[in-house]
Amino acid sequence: MNEMGVLDAVVVGAGWAGLGVSYMLAQSDIRHCVLERGRIGETWRTQRWDSFHFNLPNMYSVMPGDRYDGPDPEGFMTHIEFATLLEDYARRYQLPVRNGISVTKLNQVTGSFTL
Repeated sequence: MNEMGVLDAVVVGAGWAGLGVSYMLAQSDIRHCVLERGRIGETWRTQRWDSFHFNLPNMYSVMPGDRYDGPDPEGFMTHIEFATLLEDYARRYQLPVRNGISVTKLNQVTGSFTL
C-alpha cells in the first residue's frame, strides 16, 4: 500500500479537519498520506439531508492557506458545494489522499505503527 516508503504521519479521514492537517503537514515537508474510506468529503455527500446548508457564511468557510474569493461572501454553502470545495482543495495543493481505504486497526511495532 505504501509506495512512498516510511511515512512520518498518517491522517485518517479526508474531511475538513483531515485535509487541513494534511495541508499543514505538507507545508512543513512532513511525509504523510490521508486515508479515506470513501471519497473526499464522503460524509458531507452521503450523511446530510438534501436541503442542508452551512451555518457559517461562505467568507468564514475556508480551508488553511485559502481565502474566499467567490461572488457571495454572506451566502451559505450546500453540503455538495462543500464536498466539491474539499475535492478542489486537495487537488490544488496536491494532498496525498488515498480513497477507498478503511482504517480498522493500528499496530505498534518497535516504536513504529503499521496499519
